[in-house]
Amino acid sequence: AMSSRWAVVFLVLAVWLSLLLVRCRGGVPPEQLVQDRCTRCHTLAPIEVARKTPEEWTRTVYRMIDKGARLSDAEAERVIAYLSDTHGADGP
Repeated sequence: AMSSRWAVVFLVLAVWLSLLLVRCRGGVPPEQLVQDRCTRCHTLAPIEVARKTPEEWTRTVYRMIDKGARLSDAEAERVIAYLSDTHGADGP
């Protein structure tokens, strides 16, 4: 009885720690977040042709959140950084 209780405690801690590690490492890559979350409402086409400053991407991402995009603040910041790097105003 006592050893099975410890096994349950150990299992719960192991699951909790693995979830914490995923969260600390950033979880889902930002390009996957863009693919999964943004394409629920539109294709990637408007993103692929857009060239914006970080401030413009910030406004765009939070406007999409206001319209129902499901991103946490941490995910939004990662998406903004990714889009600013890959689709910045000074890009190709």
